[in-house]
Amino acid sequence: MKRMKIIVALILAACLIPGMAMAELKLAKHIDSLKLKGDLRVRFERHDQDKDANNAPGTEDTNNPKDRLRSRFRLGAFWKAPDEKWEVGAGLCTGKHSSTSTNDTWSYRESAKKSETFDSGDLRLDYAYAKHSLNIAGLKKANIILGQQKNPFQTSWLLWDSDVRPAGFTGHADFGMAFVTLGVYDFIQNDNDLGMMTALQAGAKIKNGNISFLGALTGYFYNNTPFLDDGGPPYDFEYLKDANGDYILDADDRKIPVSWDDSTEYKYNIIDLYGKVDIAVDKKVKISPYIQLFTNIGADGDKGEGYLPGDLEPDSENMGWVLGVKAKINKASFKLSYAQVGADSCIPDLKNADFGSSLNDGVNVKGAVVALGYKITKHFSTELTAYLYEPLTDEAIYTEDGLRKTDQRNMSMYHIDMKYKF
Repeated sequence: MKRMKIIVALILAACLIPGMAMAELKLAKHIDSLKLKGDLRVRFERHDQDKDANNAPGTEDTNNPKDRLRSRFRLGAFWKAPDEKWEVGAGLCTGKHSSTSTNDTWSYRESAKKSETFDSGDLRLDYAYAKHSLNIAGLKKANIILGQQKNPFQTSWLLWDSDVRPAGFTGHADFGMAFVTLGVYDFIQNDNDLGMMTALQAGAKIKNGNISFLGALTGYFYNNTPFLDDGGPPYDFEYLKDANGDYILDADDRKIPVSWDDSTEYKYNIIDLYGKVDIAVDKKVKISPYIQLFTNIGADGDKGEGYLPGDLEPDSENMGWVLGVKAKINKASFKLSYAQVGADSCIPDLKNADFGSSLNDGVNVKGAVVALGYKITKHFSTELTAYLYEPLTDEAIYTEDGLRKTDQRNMSMYHIDMKYKF
């Protein structure tokens, strides 16, 4: 691992330091250009997790805010072969293996017994794709993308985290006012089978003077997707115990269900509707209201047979939506949104990781997001963001000790970001 870090550092130095290697850099004859771009974000984060809200009355309050410093570094390189009409793009980023985070936490504390002083984090592959441009009569633009790529679908910040990189094949056709995007992706490895996602999006782009509209209807369909530790819904939450009343664990330290009900056809088949309007008041003022509604039409089963246990019914918790507005006034920016995410409305491993991150894997959550930003220079800006959220429904849930309680937690998380683009 240390040798790999040295090799990566040398490659970065050769590409980034002017005068050191750029003068000797030669491209293949069929490559027209090599473009490098990236960004660095340094963040202070405070998260009030409100862990004691569900404790019995009179219980000592031990809740403390969680503070941490984090950074995100991303570097992308893009090779273009115009005569052959293809482009290859590859990127590096900080972070671990999570698909929804490219953050590195400074001096990361892995456990209560071990911490890493001045931990420098890791670099990993962010994306690597090939894009082929196609000339098709009647189409303004058409292309095919192969590999791990940035999200090709029109969406808001909620349903897809901006760090998610779908891996597979995408076809895109732009008719001018209308567009269609079709994708097939290797979502997750399920033993010897591939867990696949198939997606189809159809949309329209309309512009009239200083007003632009974008709307899109999308279907995301999944198969072979074991999302839960116990194998996935449906299941009950009665677990095997020994003579002493302790849970019996399997080889992977997971609790073992007493019984299993596989009669319910629970699936993730998500229908998504997204719309955005851009209003350019003048060259320095732009207002962009947007709305997104999504529902998992595959959610099915009785109470406790969905993603979360307790008294939640999957087909009653299958909706999610967000309503928001973005505004830019000269160098200042403002964002305000309100969102609700049902427990069975989407896949927790893909949705925005910050909103509701400490509540039920980010589902069964509602709340607001407020952000204020300012562009100090053309490529250097700062932003303050507040995430304020709570359970969407506080119906009885199972806690870690097996007791049924209502969920009374209120969470808040704050980010102070310094952003650099290069």
